[in-house]
Amino acid sequence: MSYPWLREPWLRLIDSAKQQRLAHAYYLRHAPEQGSDQFLQTLANFLLCQQPDKSACGQCKSCKLYQAGSHPDFWHIDAREETSIGIDEVRKLQNKLLQTANQGGARVAIITPADKLTEQASNAILKVLEEPPANMFWLISVQQPEQLLPTLRSRMQWINLQLPALAGNDDHESANSLLSTLFAGALPPVIKDKSKATEWLDITERLLLDLSAATQSIASARFNYTELQPRYRDLTNQHNLHTERLLKAVDECRQLRQRYRQSKGLNLPLLLSLCWQQWTYHGFNTTT
Repeated sequence: MSYPWLREPWLRLIDSAKQQRLAHAYYLRHAPEQGSDQFLQTLANFLLCQQPDKSACGQCKSCKLYQAGSHPDFWHIDAREETSIGIDEVRKLQNKLLQTANQGGARVAIITPADKLTEQASNAILKVLEEPPANMFWLISVQQPEQLLPTLRSRMQWINLQLPALAGNDDHESANSLLSTLFAGALPPVIKDKSKATEWLDITERLLLDLSAATQSIASARFNYTELQPRYRDLTNQHNLHTERLLKAVDECRQLRQRYRQSKGLNLPLLLSLCWQQWTYHGFNTTT
């Protein structure tokens, strides 16, 4: 997975597959710029693979067909440029899915974004999911999950991708300042109150995600702070940054946010400052 925030949900799915507990239908938030399309395509390839492990093997006939864009048991309704997805289109897809698998394995359909399903089309999918045939999978992305029919959502499993919030233009200067604190010995940013602390926590998480992507040389990654990419390259060369340590710091940010939501009496400015201090002291190098 090119995006670090996709790793954890991917590993959960792999674990479900090993335990033969995969659902017949999954849905997730439609965010192509943050990897939702990549996640669905990777999952479809995994489901169709004839000898998968922690990912699709890439070598079997099924994988070769998928990579060539000609797998006979895979269909994708991409409605990003369409106004709606009607019942006729869904019924055609259903007829294909109900046929015997050409490659003797799974049959997989992706719908993006499912917000454009008409009510009739949604009900048609619902009827199939009420008694799903074996080895048939629906993979759906949706911009506003609450807009899907509740009965349809109840028959699908939600994949929480923990997508990072997209940065605003005003955050770039703050992120650059925090970079100087963590790696150049600059004084830490001043946190005036809890409201500012939550903003700084979001900036910190986005910055750490950027750095983790930079350590993996992910050319296609969409960085939160695009203007800082030259600094990211310099830092990865100078400090030998460790991806896993950076992602651990991301988890620490998320845990701190969760603790704060559960207890508003928490001194968030102090705890965030302590995190910065700890990271500055211990660093993110592979040798620490």
